[in-house]
Amino acid sequence: MLSKKFCENDVRALFSGIGVIEECTVLRDTSGNSRGCAFVTFSQKQSALLAIKNLHQSQTMEGCTAPLVVKFADTQKEKELKRQQQMQANVWNA
Repeated sequence: MLSKKFCENDVRALFSGIGVIEECTVLRDTSGNSRGCAFVTFSQKQSALLAIKNLHQSQTMEGCTAPLVVKFADTQKEKELKRQQQMQANVWNA
């Protein structure tokens, strides 16, 4: 739920007061347009926890229909579980 107008520098600015940012990437489609999602990696886990506490659902950005979501990235195992659950739901709804 990140504004699609935000570039990496905008995301860095949003999170810069929280802690030292090691990496920041805005996800983009094949045309190079923002997908409204970014990954921010902090140097310390405590900074990530603080970002979640202070920024999760703190604002609704321009062009978004829901508040900002700040959370830890899903692990590969969690992604696979969600994919399986979605496939099962599709089978039951067919």
